[in-house]
Amino acid sequence: MSDAWDPPTVLRAAAEWSWVPPDADCVVTDVTLTRWPAWAQGRVVLTGLASARAPEDVLRDAVERARAWGSDTLGVWVSASSAPDLTDLLLSRGALLEDTVDVLARALEQGLREPPERDGRLVVRRVTDVDGLRDADRVDTAVWDQQPMDDDRLAAAARTLLSDDSSEIRVVAYQDGEPVASAGVTLAPAPRPELGTVARLWGAGTVPDRRGRGAYRAVLEERLRLSAAAGASLALVKGRVSTSARLLRRAGFERYGEENYYRLTL
Repeated sequence: MSDAWDPPTVLRAAAEWSWVPPDADCVVTDVTLTRWPAWAQGRVVLTGLASARAPEDVLRDAVERARAWGSDTLGVWVSASSAPDLTDLLLSRGALLEDTVDVLARALEQGLREPPERDGRLVVRRVTDVDGLRDADRVDTAVWDQQPMDDDRLAAAARTLLSDDSSEIRVVAYQDGEPVASAGVTLAPAPRPELGTVARLWGAGTVPDRRGRGAYRAVLEERLRLSAAAGASLALVKGRVSTSARLLRRAGFERYGEENYYRLTL
């Protein structure tokens, strides 16, 4: 990793990253509170916890908003290193730890290795049209237990992804002509202008009956190549400790910290 991308800067880039699904309700102050749409399970999630306010105040306001939205739970993503007081507060109120991700990063100024030889049955393609986006959605529906896109959502997603100024990249892996894995990248400004662009890698998943055959690694390699070609200086990913983090470490990513997801019943 280059000296410019020191651990505090990597963690700052991770803290600036919050996923807001299309069609979500979102309130951004010194934190981000999002009500996901029904197709994405409708949960209310608190992220971006770089607030200088007391944890009690942050949580109180988030709980009030979640209740006003009609939710009986609140999800909270907490950086294990930067918000220990909030973690203690959540646990004292009965919140349950439901997920843990490692914050992983890899510099992209170095040359990337060529992908391993494949038998020709596994092919990775960048999404460049509505048909490719529909294939990605088929995978996402199976992997993430979400509702498939209807025509309106598909058209809106295509307009965003395929626009000339899009900051998003999607790829799909096909095995024997069938879509088996998908993944995305969002190119975002780095915490300091001289560092250029960060490639935020997200949403990688393989349909259950095609796992363990190289599709995950294939979509990872393609995203790294495309991100480097777009000028990104860092690839950043939040990998689940129980699944992808191990694979990402083997692919050259370094661990910088972890984030935990707690669910609080209101």
